Amino acid sequence: MESYDEIVGFDYTSENEWGNWIREKFLPLHKQISIILKLREYLGKALKTNFKETFNQKSIKEILLGGVTREGEYTPNSLAKLYKDALGISINPKEWVAYCKAGLDPTENGIECKFENTTFLTFISEIKELIEEVLSKIGEELEEIEDKEIEDIISSPEKLLEVIRELYKILVSISANYDYHMFFILNTRCIPRFFIEKAYPRLRDNFEKVAEILELKEMLIPNISDAEIKRKLTLIGHKENGIAFVLLSINDRIWRYSSELDNFWKNIGIQITNLKNKYYENAKQILEKLGWKKPEYIRISDPPGSQQQHIAVYYYTYHIDGMIINHYSWWGISARTGNYLDGKEECNISLLQFLRDISPALFLNYYWLKIENNGIQIVRSD
Repeated sequence: MESYDEIVGFDYTSENEWGNWIREKFLPLHKQISIILKLREYLGKALKTNFKETFNQKSIKEILLGGVTREGEYTPNSLAKLYKDALGISINPKEWVAYCKAGLDPTENGIECKFENTTFLTFISEIKELIEEVLSKIGEELEEIEDKEIEDIISSPEKLLEVIRELYKILVSISANYDYHMFFILNTRCIPRFFIEKAYPRLRDNFEKVAEILELKEMLIPNISDAEIKRKLTLIGHKENGIAFVLLSINDRIWRYSSELDNFWKNIGIQITNLKNKYYENAKQILEKLGWKKPEYIRISDPPGSQQQHIAVYYYTYHIDGMIINHYSWWGISARTGNYLDGKEECNISLLQFLRDISPALFLNYYWLKIENNGIQIVRSD
C-alpha cells in the first residue's frame, strides 16, 4: 500500500496543526449556525409576545407571506416557505387568504403563528453541540452573535438564504469527501496498528503523541506474549467522546443530513451530491484498483438499518484466542417468521491473516469493527 504521508499534505503529528484546523473550519461553521438559531429565537419571542404588532413590520410580513399567491399557495422561490422549512416559523397561508377575502383582519380573528421543529433545525442544533464539544477540548472560546447581525437579517429577510448557502459550503468542505484531516479521522476509527503505521509511517515514532492529541485508544489488545507482535496486532480506535470520536460524529451528521435534507437544499437552489454515497462509491473503486476483495470466510454483520439487510438481521462475532480466531458465533432474527436464530462455526483463522485481509476496507471505513470483550464484529458502513 502506498504511504499517505505526502498525499494528505498536513502534519498529523502536530498539535498546532490539528488545533488550527479545528479553529479554521469549525469557528466559521459555529457562527453561521449560531446566527440561524439566534434568528429563530428572536423571531419566536417577538411573534409570541405580540403577534399583531410584530406582523405590522414590513420585513415580518415578508417572512410570513413573501411569495404567497392570492390562492394561498407558496411560489417556488417563496421567502415564507424558506422560513417555514428552515426555521419552522409560519402562518397558514390559505387561512390568511380566506380571512382577507372575507374582509376580515386575520390578526384580530385568531390566526396563529406556528413554531415547529424542522429537520434542518435538528441538524444544525446537533452539529452546534458537537462543534462546541470539540472547541472546548482545545480551549477555544466561542464568539457571541451580536444583535446587529440578527437585525440585519430581519431588515433584509432574504439574507437568510445567503447564510444557509454559506453554511452548506462549509459543511461540504469539512466532510471526509474533501478534507484530509477528516479523512484521517475516518482512517483511525478502528484499525490494526501495523496497518495504520504503514499507511502513515510517521505514526511509528509519534503514535503516543497523536493518540494524546486526538484521544485515540487501544480498542483490543490480543493475548500474545511477544511484545512486538502484540503491539502490531493491537486495534487502535477512538476514545468515546474524545476529539476523534466527536469529529467522526460531525462527519456522520453531515453525511446523513445531506441526504435527508435533499429536497430542502434543492428548494433553495443548492445542487447537492449525496456525500455518503459518493464517498463509498469512491472507496469501492479504490479497493477494486488495489485488487481487494472480501475473503469468502469473512461474514459481515447486517444490523437493522443497513442498506444491505433485506431478509433478516444477522450479527457475526469472531472470537480471538491468542494468535488464532478459533470460531465465530452468530445470531439473527428471521424477517419472515420473526424467530430467533443462532449458531456457532469453527474456523481457526490466523489473527494476523484476518486483520491483513480486512484492513484495507477498515482504513477506508468501508467496514468498521465493533469490539465486544474479546470478540470482533465487522459491520457495513455504506
